[in-house]
Amino acid sequence: MRLLLRANAHRHVGGACWEVAASPDTPRRERWQWQVCLLAGDRGHADAPSPTALRVAAPLPGGTTVEVAADPLTVAPAVEVLDPGSSPTVVRTDGELVVLIASGGRVLVEERHLLADADALVLAGDDPLVVGVRRPDGSDSRLAVVRLAPVQDSALSWVP
Repeated sequence: MRLLLRANAHRHVGGACWEVAASPDTPRRERWQWQVCLLAGDRGHADAPSPTALRVAAPLPGGTTVEVAADPLTVAPAVEVLDPGSSPTVVRTDGELVVLIASGGRVLVEERHLLADADALVLAGDDPLVVGVRRPDGSDSRLAVVRLAPVQDSALSWVP
């Protein structure tokens, strides 16, 4: 499954924090598992629904930070930032949920999804497991790759 999330659809969750995606996306719907946020400037951390949340973060162009908070009993989060100028391939393992976030310019995913700054593409389920990414113009864009892997036999949930 692919779901394109435009920057203007991200939910403002306080201060300089914008929630890109989360599970659950509505508080108290079900047990909290994870959230992916963009933080503007040096504003600390996003509020996570659990005080025991595991946090990983990476700086992006323009002073933004991508931060992932996750329940460590359910989700193993990781973040890496790629330079799409070298046309890398993102490989997703079975069961892993991946959130791709463009930063500092545009990024083309699978030669068909054009992500502008702060746009995101969520990849889940069995299709696709491998995607190509590239910079479609001369910008100095970067691509945040957020990986959410299930811990042991837990199942990751996410309802678009």
